[in-house]
Amino acid sequence: MNKIHLIANKKSGKGAGDSLPQIAAKLCHDYNFELIHYDTSDHDSFEKQIQKAADLAEQDGGIVVAAGGDGTIRAVAEKVYGRNIRFGVVGCGTFNFFARTHHLPEDPAEAFKVILTGAVKEVRLGEMNGRIFLINASLGLYAKSIQDREKRTSRYGRNRLVVILSTLYSIIEGHRLLEVTLMSGKIQQKIRTPMIFIGNNALQLRDLSMDVADCMKKDLLAAVLMKPLKTWEVLRALFYGIAKKIDNEEGVVSFCVDELSIITHRNKFSTVALDGEMFQLKSPLNVKSLPQALKLIKPQVIAEVEV
Repeated sequence: MNKIHLIANKKSGKGAGDSLPQIAAKLCHDYNFELIHYDTSDHDSFEKQIQKAADLAEQDGGIVVAAGGDGTIRAVAEKVYGRNIRFGVVGCGTFNFFARTHHLPEDPAEAFKVILTGAVKEVRLGEMNGRIFLINASLGLYAKSIQDREKRTSRYGRNRLVVILSTLYSIIEGHRLLEVTLMSGKIQQKIRTPMIFIGNNALQLRDLSMDVADCMKKDLLAAVLMKPLKTWEVLRALFYGIAKKIDNEEGVVSFCVDELSIITHRNKFSTVALDGEMFQLKSPLNVKSLPQALKLIKPQVIAEVEV
């Protein structure tokens, strides 16, 4: 009997993550799978449970399933990628960029059915100093806005309006410029910028109407840098993003990269956001694209079209 190793974040999706184990149990019974559900209520043992699920799945040929927001999916994917383990996703978060990009159903029950009936498609990940990301990696103003957002959503609730308003407030509040040296191949350049953003998700980049969304077609990452701007200029750049014209904004520089090193000059460690989760990483920050790193289960028809 095939086994499903389920990691579900109970706090995701206003209860969707909490109700999924019951949904999964019924579907596994109907499709002749054995369900193994790992208790993640203890935050301190969260990573240990993920590691346990991944190790057992590699031994028994089972499927590791991550149910939650992009941050939860990232954490589970980090223990699974590069190994002979099939990976299933049920998006239960606020934006669900990863699930939406890979055409996974929004309804939890339908998404779980895909895991039981779909086909494996190897997909690209991004990596920074050994930590992987599915959607983006960032430092500077963007990372600060995420850090501020987490504090505010814990107080006012996790919904899109709170996220947007929190981001606006963080931008108006400002952030000290980063002083970094960028190295890609033989090219080296020292810059000052309020924000460095590395994108690995065509849907998120396409929402901003950026030319670098084409990087994804070449299995490359998209690097986006903001030039030093005054607050009103940053807000203008944000407006252009909402208006889907950020590629025409002169305050933004973007390009495609396979590998990129970011050397920070002020601090040895930098606060970096990976898919909305905060990390302290040591300089230099070495970024690279990891094509075909994750054995993701997609809907059968989608996987066949993409071959």
